[in-house]
Amino acid sequence: MNEKIKILLIEDEKDVRDSYVDMLNYLGYAVETADNGKSGLEIINRVPIDVVITDLNMPVMNGLEALRRIKKKNSSIEVIVITGFATIENAIGAMKQGAFDYITKPVSLEHVKIVLNKCVQQIRSRRENEELKNINIQLRELNELKNKFITITNHELRTPLAVLKGYMELLEIELEGYDSKEIKGYAEVMSNTLTEMIKMIELMHDLSSFESVIRAEEKSVFDVNALAATLYKEMKVLFNKRGIIFRFKSDSQPIYIKADQPQIKKAIRELVQNALKFTKKDKTVELEVKYTPDEKQVYVIVKDQGIGIPHEKLNLIFEAFYEVQDVMHHFTSRTEFMGGGIGVGLSLAKEIVESNGGEIVVESTPDRGSVFTIILPLTEVEENSTVSTNAV
Repeated sequence: MNEKIKILLIEDEKDVRDSYVDMLNYLGYAVETADNGKSGLEIINRVPIDVVITDLNMPVMNGLEALRRIKKKNSSIEVIVITGFATIENAIGAMKQGAFDYITKPVSLEHVKIVLNKCVQQIRSRRENEELKNINIQLRELNELKNKFITITNHELRTPLAVLKGYMELLEIELEGYDSKEIKGYAEVMSNTLTEMIKMIELMHDLSSFESVIRAEEKSVFDVNALAATLYKEMKVLFNKRGIIFRFKSDSQPIYIKADQPQIKKAIRELVQNALKFTKKDKTVELEVKYTPDEKQVYVIVKDQGIGIPHEKLNLIFEAFYEVQDVMHHFTSRTEFMGGGIGVGLSLAKEIVESNGGEIVVESTPDRGSVFTIILPLTEVEENSTVSTNAV
């Protein structure tokens, strides 16, 4: 039954009106009735109506005048006019004034069904579009609220943390000549915790800025192989400290892409740090760069032997502030990353890569590890082209 669609039938002849009501009830519609356009408008003023079916020739107020007033009052109400073959031109004129369609006399059940089905489909499509529009507005408002919260949090936390960090550095200087390894150990934990909190705030700020500001991208042509090699050297010390094997695999020849170089480095770093978080001691993390000349694509691959990701959660890992595993699954809770993190790194990496014309794909098997692959367009460099040699 079409419970959500209410029809107003305007027909001055009672017997004809009753026969139409029976027909509409048979088709499952709820029906209000009026005997002329004026009384029909009075009903519209007090009852929500979706569709008006009206005869054209009526006393007091005819169908065309009723149509004009209905559309002026509520343009979302669809109007279907009933006309005889001799007045078909009037029906066409009604459609030019906003009527949805017309039904010719003698009225048949099949014709009414076809016209109403089309009309109802249009109404429901419009409602769905309006609902989607409202949802999008709400999502934008929530996103703005989230970014505002992050901005305020970022501002309010930076100052006290900077003060704490400054005093922590002074304390470490004072403790240099102190013999107690236990006290020095406490100070180191405090310092590392402060450093990680500052990193988290910076990461939240990066994501917020990336989502809320249309960035003026500074794209340049550079060797992503050299960039990855530089990152490998910078991060190897963290892996050595954790007792994790960290390897870099690539051809020695340059592999060029055109992108925002500092941002691409940030994206790769986030994937490598993610692998470090979830990989046990004595296991392996591998960073690889390769390309396919035929497909003209570059692949930056981060492969780990970590805990893996359940298949049903693969579609969630790039959502901001979502952490697939809880803190107990991290193998870095006593080192650089201090526990569960805030679930921003992968989301930021995805935003960066996609803004540079690429994509990130992931494959994972629980208890065996994950493979994250950044895919970017390969750039062919001519002999006299300008190439960035700074591997940031």
